[in-house]
Amino acid sequence: MLPLLSGVLLVLCQPPVSLFFLAYVALVPLLFALRKGNQGHNFLAGLAAGVVSYGGLVYWVTVAMNSFGGISMPLSLLTLLLLVLYLALFTGCFTWLVSLLDDCQRIPPSLSAPLVWVLLEYLRGLLLSGFPWSLLAHSQYNFLPIVQVVSVTGTYFLSFLIVAANCLVYAVLSKKRIPPVYGPAVLCLFAACLVFGVHRLREPITATMGTSIVQGNIRQDIKFDEAYKEHILRTYSDLTLAHSRPSDLVIWPETAMPFVFLQDGASVAVRALPAALSNYLLLGTISRDGRGRYYNTAYVIGKGGEISGSYSKNHLVPFGEYTPLAAYFPFLQDISVATGDFFPGPSHDPVATGIGKIGVLICYEGIFPSITSDTVRRGAEVLVNITNDAWFGRTSAPYQHFACYIFRAVETDRYLLRAANTGISAIIDPRGREAGRTALFKEEVLRGTFAPRQGQTIYVRYGDYFVFLAFLLLCGLVLKGIYSARPDKAHERRGTPSIPSSRRSP
Repeated sequence: MLPLLSGVLLVLCQPPVSLFFLAYVALVPLLFALRKGNQGHNFLAGLAAGVVSYGGLVYWVTVAMNSFGGISMPLSLLTLLLLVLYLALFTGCFTWLVSLLDDCQRIPPSLSAPLVWVLLEYLRGLLLSGFPWSLLAHSQYNFLPIVQVVSVTGTYFLSFLIVAANCLVYAVLSKKRIPPVYGPAVLCLFAACLVFGVHRLREPITATMGTSIVQGNIRQDIKFDEAYKEHILRTYSDLTLAHSRPSDLVIWPETAMPFVFLQDGASVAVRALPAALSNYLLLGTISRDGRGRYYNTAYVIGKGGEISGSYSKNHLVPFGEYTPLAAYFPFLQDISVATGDFFPGPSHDPVATGIGKIGVLICYEGIFPSITSDTVRRGAEVLVNITNDAWFGRTSAPYQHFACYIFRAVETDRYLLRAANTGISAIIDPRGREAGRTALFKEEVLRGTFAPRQGQTIYVRYGDYFVFLAFLLLCGLVLKGIYSARPDKAHERRGTPSIPSSRRSP
């Protein structure tokens, strides 16, 4: 039952329950469940914890596939099971590697566990197009003093610190021997992060421009229905005209205009809005190039109705916006909710406008720290996330998705403006504070202020360097373990003759 308890705690510390303090003890039951010299048992213990935790965290996949994707419930449940098992493999590999290093290299879990966890989280964000959803660090999104450190180290370091705290609690409760400096080092590191965070939160943040974020609350079952096209256009236009004066930037969510924008007559009415309000309008829609390829695109319309720039989504959702390997494995189309075969945009370049360079993150692009930092390195002065979370209904997914953007704002020291079709829309300042936030499934216009910002944080400048350091440190521990396992060589190096094994005392 101990691995299952860890799985439950890992769910409860994440949004929407958000009992963030549970993250610091969530892995303790799992560590107690490990058995010396039994890697098979330990792998299954980690797998069981992973199945419970990810089952509780990504259950909403069935809602997207069955309720809005037109896929049968049995097939939706099967797909969910495969996804959960895949994600649980990372937890299983965590316990297996930690116990293997303990048994074979004499590396105690207190040293290996934080490093192994970070490396596996990083791999999860890379393999099979990546899925860095509900990282352990994300449980701290509403504990802002500790979150500030990610501007220096990146989000994976915070996961490392949480696992190290779990190991310290485990060592105290189990009375296991740990390196004498381990406890003071973890506590001092945690205290230093808190001091840094409190100081950073006291720094003044200026906001000189106005924004209006329009949440149209268009149901997913009518969004792409041609019969509702005029209703959708009127909803966004009326909300904008009624609540967006004065604003420097008006934002509509992902595919707010669910048609090929520049090739549709309705675009004329939309392009007239910025001219009437004397502001910029950023909206999500669909574009098509000369070769007939479709893109998930955001356009920025200038004050004169001209197209100031555009960004096409670069990191597409597999089985949502395209079906990978469909040409080779046609049966994959049966488990895909793809609304069309979209093509990726060319880069993460920001859109240059008269109010600054806007880094656009469409849908789940914002859950990838590397994408956001790349956008800022390319010159983005403010970040805008447009998304359509109506796919997930009233599940935990919109809350989990929103939590990621607290980290993106802090990592990059940028304002983050978020427009979601059915919520959660928000204005997040560079310290992760919510200057405004909407409720789910409510037609609303969120107004607030922001400012373009320059400069680069240490994290933006150097990226996920901490993951590389964690890899080097783990390799160093392994090499030290290998060398320590050769006592005869150590005796020879010191000039002391070794004792044959047959003559050693018991």
